[in-house]
Amino acid sequence: MVESFVNPAAAGEAGVGYTRIILRWDVIQPAGPVDWKPANVPDPIVEGELAAGREVVGLLIGTPDWAIAPDWTGDRSSRAVPDMFYWEAFVRRMAQQYQGRIRHWVIWNEPDVWMDGHPGKTWDGTVEDYARLLKSAYLAIKDVDPTLTVHVAGMTYYWDWEHGRRRYLDRLLETIATDPEAAERGYFFDGVTYHLYFNPSQAVDVLNETRQALSRYGMAGKEIWINETNAPPSEDPQEAPWSKPRFRVSLEEQAAFVLQEFALAFSSGASRVEVYKLRNSADHPESIEPFGLLRADDSPRPAFAAYRVATTYLGDFTAVRREQR
Repeated sequence: MVESFVNPAAAGEAGVGYTRIILRWDVIQPAGPVDWKPANVPDPIVEGELAAGREVVGLLIGTPDWAIAPDWTGDRSSRAVPDMFYWEAFVRRMAQQYQGRIRHWVIWNEPDVWMDGHPGKTWDGTVEDYARLLKSAYLAIKDVDPTLTVHVAGMTYYWDWEHGRRRYLDRLLETIATDPEAAERGYFFDGVTYHLYFNPSQAVDVLNETRQALSRYGMAGKEIWINETNAPPSEDPQEAPWSKPRFRVSLEEQAAFVLQEFALAFSSGASRVEVYKLRNSADHPESIEPFGLLRADDSPRPAFAAYRVATTYLGDFTAVRREQR
């Protein structure tokens, strides 16, 4: 569950097993390579989640102005390609800072969102630039502790699909495969991550295509996570969207989606599934739709009960298969 820490009691009641926390480089080291502001690192949040029995997954993102690559010609923003020397040093220090507390690291977020000016765009570099970013992070993290896992940034899949572009993952895997060090170093990642919304049946197609792509480049056996998923409702009379939503989704359909997504994703090979998100912010400025299983006033939507059903009855499954009749 994304942001389970906003209501730990509800997260416990729902049976949340792990959460994702975004750790921004430009916030933690804003002024320079010797700057380190632990007050900007949400240690109390991490400790609270661990004390509640929830695993924490860390997401690293955000280039500070001082660390932008010297040959960078684009906008000087947190989306810029960093100097890999400084990036490697930051990642190494983060792995050391959270050693024994965070075992899974996701490197950046949605690099496949390519449209300038879109609020979801977080990466201005090329696929080749991202491959270098991933490699540097992987080598630094594994050097601290080889048992830690490194995951490719969560991708949307449908950004490329809707515009007729070759999938970002396929382009990335092709780039990685050309690196002469890749094969002996695990191809610089342990898992692939996707963000899939609205249509639970798409998980089947995307996961199948992902496994085929991994096999095509000799990288079979990597974990596949769905690290964001939901069908945010458009018709909640207690908390309506602030603008016209993309799709009509009832509260009951959101609840049905939760169960369908878990079942279809697990039966199609996903190792983990994470719902975005536990609770809405008061004005939910991050999106047209308020995604939360809880409203901003902490009242539960039907999807909260559906999530609890999933964690109760699917939480300890040992085998799964999909039957279509």
